[in-house]
Amino acid sequence: TAIAQEWEVGGWLGASGYIGDLNPENPVKFTDPAASIFVRYAYSEFSGLKLAFTYGHVRADDADSPYEQHRLRNLNFHSNILELGLTYEYYFQRYVMGSRKHRFTPYTFVGISGFYFEPETEFNGQTYLLRKLNTEGQGTSAPGAKKAYGNINMAIPFGIGIKYNFASNFNIGLELGYRNTFTDYLDDVSGKYADKTLLATERGSMSSDLSDRSGEVNNGLYVGETGALRGDPSRRDFYMFTGVTFSYTFTPIKCPDLKLMR
Repeated sequence: TAIAQEWEVGGWLGASGYIGDLNPENPVKFTDPAASIFVRYAYSEFSGLKLAFTYGHVRADDADSPYEQHRLRNLNFHSNILELGLTYEYYFQRYVMGSRKHRFTPYTFVGISGFYFEPETEFNGQTYLLRKLNTEGQGTSAPGAKKAYGNINMAIPFGIGIKYNFASNFNIGLELGYRNTFTDYLDDVSGKYADKTLLATERGSMSSDLSDRSGEVNNGLYVGETGALRGDPSRRDFYMFTGVTFSYTFTPIKCPDLKLMR
């Protein structure tokens, strides 16, 4: 007898990636491992809610860009991603535990999440936290300077997946999800080049050095003129996950009808 799904716990293993100023076009560029654990409540055969904690790592390097102007810019970053998200899932087919006919479905999801990030880079064998260096002049006395950005932000998760009840209460599946963030600083690149003299004075020499790294690949000639575009401020950054899911469903224990036992 088919029993409707209730609570489900599980996780997935897969990969993470990023879309932004250092990877503006490739939506399937997954670069690093990722993992997640989740609890899901399916309140009908066609929909459910999932609460998940996910870890991933993202990175990009202008040196890998197909565009010469990006290779000349010569910026790079990497960052851990820690995310807590709540999503609504819609199943395109009935999904019923214990049913031979309704044991598979594709689904889509959308929701809200909060995440932690901290862009870093390497320079002369040392790792530096880019956010604290204010490489685009955030928080300085420069005219029109933006406020320094934080490392906790919000995102809109959305994506697709498939799931299959392959044995008893066990499920397996695939999932692909994107996160539209509310920040353009996931990669520490967004707006314009700051005045490097001002950066050196107010934020230190390392801030100035890492704000414009074009000279490292251009025979010491730097192209980052004050006020010139360093990134694309009109587009917010994305990150994404994909993976193989595995879960266990707790089916409810139904009490016998005492009237039928008399």
